[in-house]
Amino acid sequence: MQMNFRNLKFAWRNLWKDRFYSLLNVTGLAVAMAAFLLIMQYVKFERSYENCYPDADNIWRVTLNLYKDGAFVTTDCETHPPLAAQLKQQMPEVKDVVRIQRIGESEVTTSTHQAFLEDGLYAVDPSVFSIFPQRFIAGDPQKALRGPMEAVLTASTARRYFGNADPVGKSLVLRGNTLTVTGVIADMPPNTHLRMNVLMPLRIVEKFGILLDSWGGNNNYLYLQMRPGTDLQAFNRKLWAFSAAHPQLKDKRYVAETIKSIHLYSKKSFEPDVNGDAQTVRFLLIVAYLLLLIGIINYVNLTTARSASRLKEAGIKKILGASRWAVIRQFLAESLLINLLAFAVALLLIWAAIPFYNNIVGNAATTGIFTNPQFWLTCVALFIVNGLLSGLYPAYAMSSANMVSALSRSFTGNLQGGGLRKILVVGQFTIASVVLVASLVMYKQLSFMKQQSLGMNTDQVLVVGAPNLLNDSTSYRAFKQELRQLARVEKVSLAGCMPGLGLETLSTTSNVTRLGDTRASSYNYYLYGIDADFIPVLDLQLLAGRNFIPGSDNHLRVIINEEACRLLGFERPEAAVGQQLNFWGGQSTVVGVIKNFHQRSLKEALLPMIFPFINNEASYFAVKMSSQDIRGTLSSVEAVWKRMFPDHPLRYFFMDDAFNQQYQADERLAQLINIFSVFTLFVTCLGLMGLAAFNVSRRTREIGIRKILGSSVAGIIGLLTKDFIRLVLVAIVIATPVAWWAMNAWLQDFVYRISIPWWVFAVTGGLMMVVAVGTIGLQSVKTAMMNPVKSLRSD
Repeated sequence: MQMNFRNLKFAWRNLWKDRFYSLLNVTGLAVAMAAFLLIMQYVKFERSYENCYPDADNIWRVTLNLYKDGAFVTTDCETHPPLAAQLKQQMPEVKDVVRIQRIGESEVTTSTHQAFLEDGLYAVDPSVFSIFPQRFIAGDPQKALRGPMEAVLTASTARRYFGNADPVGKSLVLRGNTLTVTGVIADMPPNTHLRMNVLMPLRIVEKFGILLDSWGGNNNYLYLQMRPGTDLQAFNRKLWAFSAAHPQLKDKRYVAETIKSIHLYSKKSFEPDVNGDAQTVRFLLIVAYLLLLIGIINYVNLTTARSASRLKEAGIKKILGASRWAVIRQFLAESLLINLLAFAVALLLIWAAIPFYNNIVGNAATTGIFTNPQFWLTCVALFIVNGLLSGLYPAYAMSSANMVSALSRSFTGNLQGGGLRKILVVGQFTIASVVLVASLVMYKQLSFMKQQSLGMNTDQVLVVGAPNLLNDSTSYRAFKQELRQLARVEKVSLAGCMPGLGLETLSTTSNVTRLGDTRASSYNYYLYGIDADFIPVLDLQLLAGRNFIPGSDNHLRVIINEEACRLLGFERPEAAVGQQLNFWGGQSTVVGVIKNFHQRSLKEALLPMIFPFINNEASYFAVKMSSQDIRGTLSSVEAVWKRMFPDHPLRYFFMDDAFNQQYQADERLAQLINIFSVFTLFVTCLGLMGLAAFNVSRRTREIGIRKILGSSVAGIIGLLTKDFIRLVLVAIVIATPVAWWAMNAWLQDFVYRISIPWWVFAVTGGLMMVVAVGTIGLQSVKTAMMNPVKSLRSD
């Protein structure tokens, strides 16, 4: 114990003696540790989805693959309602099943006549509570949702609706249907793809016109609780055979996936939540380890660079009787002390950075970070591993000092480990260059998507969510007319959906064919109703035919887009006009073809779209406003709403904001990479600064002699920097193909993407050179301008 304390005391003295280098080491390691721990916290959260369910490994979701003439078209997360019972009966591996159907954003009115806009509405089978266990705060899980018109609320939803009053027994009204609250469960955890606020019996969807015994529509998610040990691939082969043998499925095939894979690996249509991305998580994980590696490299580089001055110390200790192991312990103590100081600083940095970090990744990823046992276990493991990795090689190298050579004066000129230091410097700048290229490419790609034409004009288009009205065929039109009377409102349209909203707000059908065409259709066509003002409001371009006629019912008339025109087999838009289509059990005539526009972001492919006519109902209003006094126009819209729909909550947003929100995940990644690229460069510069300072101090006498012999200041600065510049150039050459490969892989996720421009690598290389020259130059100028007499006195 006394020996250990003495080692720490000696270690502290040595660190205090070389405060400049100690500060560089502590700062570099602290920043690297803080960045590593923050990234790891986010990565762990992203990988923890569905761990809240005890049997998550045996819970699978069934999805639906669509094919056309044997070629894969798309995968839909939703399946046919009768499938659940058949799988439970015919597949012995299936222990239990649950169907879950998202209702979509709707108004919920409480018994006190308060109306709330609710997005977390789900209709479910009662088995949901056995497959996805929930903690019941009130009510009986064995009886919950067994009745036809019941509701179970999460705790926060119950407080929002009823305050502190007991919600059990209270009533809710949803689309004219009265539900009785029979249970309250704890809030859903943030790390699940099913975030349900209000649960109700699945049978309620029949009141909305959806049949639960029909194979004609696929509207619900199907989850299977499998018996332990079931092989996923073998089960999927059985599902494929089941699908092929089912006469009503035609070109459709069922596929199962584990629920733990959904968040990071599922990129299917109609997901219940915005999923993460496994590639993003892997990329951040690599960045985290590279940052930590750079911090360790800095320590090893600085320690071995200063080995000449420490080798004499090690040699004297060995002459005085110290064993090699004692010398190793001494240098390991210094390493552990530096890591301990760096660890303390890293925790302070994390504490200070959490509010800013939460704005990027969300609060859920870092909630309770300092009370999380896993976080502290990671910290302890990081401290031990980091201390050993950063200390073992320097301790081993310096403990191997030859006693006679260490005491000779000439030894100070022979530094060991020069080749290793060069390799490590190249590694640092290679990592920094790759991360910087990634930052520039991500910025360029996001800018490219935001600057591309969407095929419509979303500027100053306000989207207002329509109230849920029953048996009212006039209020929507009346509200539209009132809005049109406002001074700074140019046009108003009503529609069943709006560009920029999620796919779950769209209707779909795969049974669309041209009249007389006997071939089956397996394409998913997306559709929502619009009125005659929809095309003018968004400045959509008609390629052939005409718009709907204002004031007419336009019965059985539809407008299609270019993509739907192509998939239906029309050679040109003009050929589609006047043709009849079979869909939804009837026949409709195509009256117009519009140029493709992006219903969703440019990350996704264009959708084949069909637009029936609506006039007496709507889910949204699109309001084209003047750019003058937008705040005043919003106030006028609110006033009209309160006058016409006083009992309904108002929700509105701007259409361009809805599109920009689709890029939030990519912007979050770009922000993180930007931040950590700065950290990478900063830590790299710290190490280079220390190496440059030591190199300059070692060559002080040489510089003095060169100045006496006539060398200029510029020549001396060039002499001191050229070796480092060569290493940076080597790093840039290595980093360029690595960065190109990595970013090309990242860009594959985008349907519309850039080609990586050459100037990205030129800018990165130039910046690396400027940083390196600037960092080394700061250390070189002072010595180069020193009086040569003073230089010759130093040793």
